[in-house]
Amino acid sequence: MLLDIILKFITNIVHPVTADALSSVISANISAASTSNDLGSFVNNVVRIAVPGGVLAAILLFSYAGFMMISSRGNPEKLGEAREIVTNAVIGFALIALSVAILLLIVNTLNIPGVNP
Repeated sequence: MLLDIILKFITNIVHPVTADALSSVISANISAASTSNDLGSFVNNVVRIAVPGGVLAAILLFSYAGFMMISSRGNPEKLGEAREIVTNAVIGFALIALSVAILLLIVNTLNIPGVNP
């Protein structure tokens, strides 16, 4: 299960992304989420929007913290701030992974049809 999530993440990062393609995918997912009639499709669409957004935010935070560490030039205050950003990004990424795992656990335990994040 975790391996599948990692493979999906890697395959999504490897493919080139353009702003036009990304905006069309996001708008399609948002319109699908707003017009869904049953709970299963609504949850699927929300997960398809929220999880990549959270992972993207974590990647951006890691990049920003790395830049701050490099540009701090040994300043302890800036290093501490960068470490705090990394810590928060790790916590956020862990919460994203745990939320998907909990959702999968609930779906598999209760045999809810139509939900497959």
